[in-house]
Amino acid sequence: MAGETGPISASLPIDMIIAGFFAIACYNCIEILISLLNRFKRRDGLYFWSMLIATLGIVLHSVVVLLRYYSLGPNFPLCVLTCIGWYGMVTGQSVALYSRLHLIVADKAKTRWVLIMIIVNFCILHIPVTVLFLGSNTRDSQRYLPAFNIYERVQLAGFFIQESIISGLYIWETAHGLKPIFAIKQAMERKVMRHLITVNILVILLDISLLITQYMSHFQIQTTYKPVVYSIKLKMEFVVLNKLLLLAQHSECNCTHMVREPGGAAPRPLDNGIQLHNVPVTTTTNNDPGLGHGRNPNGSPFNLFDMTDPYCRFASGPSSRLILKPDRSEGSAVS
Repeated sequence: MAGETGPISASLPIDMIIAGFFAIACYNCIEILISLLNRFKRRDGLYFWSMLIATLGIVLHSVVVLLRYYSLGPNFPLCVLTCIGWYGMVTGQSVALYSRLHLIVADKAKTRWVLIMIIVNFCILHIPVTVLFLGSNTRDSQRYLPAFNIYERVQLAGFFIQESIISGLYIWETAHGLKPIFAIKQAMERKVMRHLITVNILVILLDISLLITQYMSHFQIQTTYKPVVYSIKLKMEFVVLNKLLLLAQHSECNCTHMVREPGGAAPRPLDNGIQLHNVPVTTTTNNDPGLGHGRNPNGSPFNLFDMTDPYCRFASGPSSRLILKPDRSEGSAVS
């Protein structure tokens, strides 16, 4: 079968499509790499290294697949390099998303489960496909090929589910968990949140298009289109996640004040603040004592601010209410 066991023999239109996909993927990765090295002066941390590995993984996968398909190198060593590039391209990108998830998800258990999911999927999807793929490119290829063709579709669906869960978590937490913050944020900051939701929806749509190419039995198209999909996703995510980081860094607690009236009376607005009615404020467990939380009118919790911030003042108790004060220092206004 074309591509699974070695070089391909394709028509000119297919060759042109493969060449176009190769060029797009490499161009996107060069652009990401330049932006990454230019933006990060301190080149450390999980986000930087996962982005770097994902970018280099896409380039490696694209180049090696092209060399392998057109007999420009020994087949089996190129197969090994293909798998290495695939690891970085797929799992590297998921780790990059995971590394920024804490910016919008207050529940550490959720982020921990995402990390567990990534590790488990690496073990049950990457490793079996690698064994079957390498086996399909030996002299005894017919022994491994049927299982590889089945498991190739399984792994593609599995990683689609993984990335959909991560993207869905970004969308859900942005749309619901940060809803009280939207009330006082500037237009630019709300725009970042809309971009975050849009990008994650586009990521899911790109993954669906990749699934379609696989289930139409176009292996050579799927394997060359995949780096294009991942390079586009990585490029979009790099931009919006950096904006999200800047938003989180500048969204300090200089706009939140609470006051508790005695006897359970209605909360009193403080310094021209804006009151969020029916939003009782509570504290967290001893595991995270500095984190302030509240509850929406429907009962669902949301993360508000860090109570250890020196700019914050709060009064706890069953009658506490959240008062939001516009940040006059930045000239923001609340409509």
